[in-house]
This record gives sequence, C-alpha cells and structure tokens, in this order.
Amino acid sequence: MQGVLAHAPHLTHAHVSITIAAGYLDEPPALPGLAHLLEHVLTTAPLTTSSNTSLLTWFAQRQGSLNAHTDDYVTDVHFSIPTDSLEAAALTVASQLATPTLSSPTIRTEVAAIDAEWQARQHSSAMQRLSAIATLSDPQHIGAGCRHGNAQTLGHNIELLHEALTTFHRDHYHRGGRVNIAIISPRATEAVTRLIQRMATLFNPRPPNASALAITPRWGSLPRAKLVGTAHAVELLWPLPSSVSRHQFNALSDVADSLNQGYLVDQLADSIIDYHATAAPTGATDTFSLTLIGTAAAQERLEVLADSLSERLAALLATAAIDHRTVWQPPVGTVQLASAWFVYARQQALARRLAANTAARPYFPTRDRRPTPLWLVYSAPTTFQHTDDAAQLAATPKVQSWCGQYGVSDDFTSLANTAWAACFIPNAMFLPAPLAAKQCARRGVVCQHMQLAQGSWVITVGKGAAVAMQTLLKEANVNTTITLQGLLAQRLLQRLTPLPATPAVWVSHATDADAVCHALADLASRIATRSVQTPSINESASTAIMRTLSLPGTPTQRWLLALVEQHHSAAFFKQARYDHHLGYVAAVRRGDGTPCSLGYVVQTSEDAEPVGEKLLSITHTLWKTADDVLQAPNSLKRSLTPPETPLAALIIQWQSLLSGTDQPLHRLGQQSIDSQALTDLLTQINTHGHWQTHWLDSAGHYRVND
Repeated sequence: MQGVLAHAPHLTHAHVSITIAAGYLDEPPALPGLAHLLEHVLTTAPLTTSSNTSLLTWFAQRQGSLNAHTDDYVTDVHFSIPTDSLEAAALTVASQLATPTLSSPTIRTEVAAIDAEWQARQHSSAMQRLSAIATLSDPQHIGAGCRHGNAQTLGHNIELLHEALTTFHRDHYHRGGRVNIAIISPRATEAVTRLIQRMATLFNPRPPNASALAITPRWGSLPRAKLVGTAHAVELLWPLPSSVSRHQFNALSDVADSLNQGYLVDQLADSIIDYHATAAPTGATDTFSLTLIGTAAAQERLEVLADSLSERLAALLATAAIDHRTVWQPPVGTVQLASAWFVYARQQALARRLAANTAARPYFPTRDRRPTPLWLVYSAPTTFQHTDDAAQLAATPKVQSWCGQYGVSDDFTSLANTAWAACFIPNAMFLPAPLAAKQCARRGVVCQHMQLAQGSWVITVGKGAAVAMQTLLKEANVNTTITLQGLLAQRLLQRLTPLPATPAVWVSHATDADAVCHALADLASRIATRSVQTPSINESASTAIMRTLSLPGTPTQRWLLALVEQHHSAAFFKQARYDHHLGYVAAVRRGDGTPCSLGYVVQTSEDAEPVGEKLLSITHTLWKTADDVLQAPNSLKRSLTPPETPLAALIIQWQSLLSGTDQPLHRLGQQSIDSQALTDLLTQINTHGHWQTHWLDSAGHYRVND
C-alpha cells in the first residue's frame, strides 16, 4: 500500500483519492469496457451496510461529492468531504472498494448508462483522438481498440458480467502494490497517517504467486503519423522506458509544467494557436506528450522541435534523479485544488506502477539512444483560431466596470497585493491570438478564459495583469458565432447563470480601469465578418432537457437553493437513472446571482417528449417532499465551500459581479433561517418561483417552455 498525504490548514473539505493499479489495458480482451463498468458499479451499488444507499447517495447526504475515473493502467475513486466527516467517508469508500456488493440490477443499469455515455461521446474530439492513438499501437496489443465499452462490447448476459467483474475485482483490487491512497486535508499528518493505515487493512494481502504489474509496450513499427479526419492537431508521443522511477516521473511532470509556462513560444510556427505538454496523457499514459493545436507546421520545423525535446527527455531518463521535494505544489493557474490533487494522485499511482514494471528492457521504436516520438495527426476543435478578416465596425458599446478588492483578500490575504483584470463580452466568442495564454505565462501572468453560451470572459492575474489584458484585447477578435464544446447537457447548464447584456470589466486598481475599458470597447466594436471555421462534429441524435426553478435572488433564497442542490442531487440521480432509466446524464446544478436558479438536467437519445414528462414528474416529486428534507438549517453553512486557491476566489467574485451580486454566497455570512422561516419560504415558491423547461438538441435547436 502506498500513502501520499498533504497538510493544507486553510481547507474546510478533505480531498481523497483511492487509486487501483488496474485499468482498460488490464481487461480481458473479449470484454472491452469491463474496468469502466466496475468503476460505475462500485460507486452506484448498494453499500454492504445499507441496501438502499450507494456511495453517491451517502456523500450527497453529508455535503460531499464523489466521482471516479478509469484510464489505461489506473482506476480511481475520488471524493471531497467536510473535514469532520473525513474518517467515516474514507473508511466507507475503502470498504466499498475492497468488498463491494456486485448486484445484477446495478450491473444491468450501469451497462445501459455506459452505452448512453458512449452514444453521447463517440463523435467527440476526445474519442477521435483515442481512436487515432489506437491506430499507432501494435495491432496485437489490447490498446489497438477503444476500450470505453458499450452495450455491444459488454453484452447483455448479466450472469457472465457478474462473474467477470468478480474475477477482475479479485485479481486487481487485492493484489500487492496495486492500492494507492492520497489525502489532502487540514488534519495533522499523524492522524491522517493512522487513517490511511486503517483503510489499508480493509484490503486483503497479496495472494501467493500474484501477477506482476507488467506494462506491455503498445507501440509498433507502424508509420510515424496517422491521419484521422482533417488535421487540426499534431501530438508527439515519446514512449517511456519500460521502467521509470517515481523521481524520474516527477521530473517529467516538471518538464511538462515548464513547457506549459511558455517555454516553447519562440520555437513554434505562427499557425500554432496553442499547445499542451503532459507526462501521462489520457489514452497513452506510458508516454510523454506534446500536443500542438492549429494548422500543422512544416515537417522540417517539427523535426527540429522533436529533436530538441528528445535530447532533453533522454538526458532526464538517463539519470536516476533524486526528488528532494517534501511539499506538493499544484500547477500554476490551478483553480480547483481538488481536481489538481486527484490528477497528482493518479500520476503517483502510475509512477509506482511504471517503477514496478518487470518488462525486460527499455523500449523505443528506433535504435537511436534518444527517444524518437511517434507523430499523431488528428482532428481537434479550433475554437480559438485567430482570424485577420476585415471587421465590420459597430457603435462603441457602453462598458460596465468595477474597481477594487470586493473582499477577495478576506479569502486569501495574498490577494491584497495582487493585480488582476477581467473582461466579459456578451453574446460573442472571444478569440485570443495564437499562444496568447502561453505568452502571458512566460511573463508571469496567469490567464484564464471561459466560453459560455451567453458570451466569453477572460481574466489575467499577476504583476502587469492590466497591460497583459490590453495586449490580449488588442490582438484578439470576437465572433458572434458561438461554438461550444462538451455534452449537450453541459451546454444547457451554462444558461443557468444570469450575465449582463453589455461588456463588463473588473480591475484591481482604479488607475487601470479606463485603459482596459477602452480596449474592451474597441474589441467589442470589431465583429469579424466571417465565422471561425470549426470542424463539424457529427453528434449522435440526442436532446438535453433541463427543468429550472428561478427565484429573485435574495440572500435567503440563494442559501435555500444551495441547500436544495445538495439534498436533491443524489435523489434526482437515483430517480433519473434507476427508476426512469433516462440515460447517462442526470445532474442538479445551481446558478447563483440575482436571479438565482436551480437546474435539473438529463440527456437522452430517445423520444424527448416522454422524457420531458418524466423530468417534470421527478422534479414535482422532489419538491413535494422538500418540507421533510430541508429541515436542517444548521447544515447550510457546511454546504457552502469557500474557494481553495486565490485564482478561484477571484473567479468566484468575478462571476458574482457578472450575475448581479456584490458578494459570493460563501462570504455573505450565516443567514438566520429557522425551521419556520424555511417552511414559510418553501410555501412561497409557487408565488416567487418561476419554473421552465429548456430543450437543446444535437442540431443546435433551443427552446424554452414555461
């Protein structure tokens, strides 16, 4: 058992990852998706201590959240929970992973859910990339096929699947060296160490003659580049040696971080609009990867870049670097500490598996001592493509502006001496110049950009943030054709948050306000005459349906919806997936502001009208019993998690300003809401509340019904 722990005194929630060294490439060849199915079943099956409660339900009842992820060589279940529930949560999850109840009804339902997920994602750019990676694998390697799984690959023989899941769990979840636990919390390290040891005792020791943690090299002698669709991305994949130490793997991650901070900007062609390096990319975790987004550069220039990085990686892999770090640092620009920690935990589990690999010799596709990359060419969205088209000048728009701290230094004192600038453009897509974010990073300025259904925002943070923002705005374009990525349900949920109808600016220092406002107004008046060319995604015919409740947005109403979101999430998921079989997506999300709103969303490939009727029935049932569920005012404070990074604090405040409020909910202070006040408020929902049903199909048609 490997334990990794970090102490962060400012946290109110603990973040825990239990990672098992077993993934897609450990499955039986005849059952693609089995590891993925086991991950689903573990999180949704009844707990051994309660036949009516799953892990997802257990966490929702305790103001926590839980999810899981299956990759090539590791599967993890990760969760966040209020600190006072850490011990109970950790032991409950560990017990479920070690000794689960694999019930046939759960298996049947989760096969259907995985198939719905497959239908929703099969034409996405991520799945196209996985398909392209498979073409580079040795044809005999298990990685030469997509292992996501669907109803066809998993089949409908539930007895066979039950036996296969039981065998896979026994062979991989109780073998020595396969379990890894990572916890970051405000608890003392001694107490967390004891907790990890207690969790470890729930897993059986390694049986005699257990199989080794071997990783079979996937890369064959196929041509160096594979083309899928139109080339909008080039990914260079450097296969790692058969055995990489944890210290070397951490050093590879450091190299990726340095590249992502703008190290390569001067070495790339103007046609490259962005790039990203990672030590273990999804779908090819036994490689180092560099992805270049945009129009592919000349072959000769790519060769020079590849040779330069090959030398750097070869030097690193030739030494057994000693890692003296005792403090984990999230990557620069981290917004969500939990997600960064979970990625780190998966990488540590993978590093442990690579180090334990018993393959005979280092493997590279050539005899050269330097690792030579395989070239992967595939289609990718080019939403941020820059265009120099002529612009149609519009009247200079009025810009709404805010200046000053707005209390963010109450969340993080470091923000008292930090500069930032944020801009919002309504009903348009912000198109930054090529490599703009990397250029900012090289100057020590963090740049975050978000594209929403109602417009775009961009924020810069650090010394010189206002100057960087002016440069971004001057070099960028806007386009009224908004192309969104992600599932239909995710695009529909973006409509929950109210946003202004005019451009908006928030700067930390009043001296910067006029210059940034002028630059934003100038950009907003330049609307490109030609739409940005984006690859058409042939999505499966499906419809996302969302039922929303909107309230005027008083502090009490905002608190109420925060509590309802927490209480309804698990119940809605259970009814949508298990009682009504509405598919893969079933989520409750909140839009905070004035007005505030709550959305219940599903996505279906079936006839949408009956599904819409079921959605209305589910939400009606949930609110019919709300009086019984919501009599817990003391849990209000616990349900609101403060930001965990300075960047998150700025983004939350920025979103609050855009949605019409000065203070984010977590900084409003405890509201005085007793049981009678809650009851009175709930009875007024019919008076103050506004229910609507939203529809968005894969053809882009959107409508709203009152």
